[in-house]
Amino acid sequence: MSLRADVQALRTEAAKVHGQTLLGTPALRRRTANFIEDLQDSVLSPKARNRMIDHAASAVATSCDQCFQMLEAIRPIPQIAGH
Repeated sequence: MSLRADVQALRTEAAKVHGQTLLGTPALRRRTANFIEDLQDSVLSPKARNRMIDHAASAVATSCDQCFQMLEAIRPIPQIAGH
């Protein structure tokens, strides 16, 4: 699946969650894991990866705290900063 399709799938699953939750739903957590796997397999630059994470994080931010934290944890900040 492409990263854009992954983000759309995250938005679709997140829309099914009513209100802010710690764990979201199993389906939303699976979609988040799928996005992370696809991102790791991508050939995007660190800045482009970071931007894709922005899109994914915005999709889940109000639905699943754990999903949001998983996405924040994989940001390529050291690579962008040149460390």
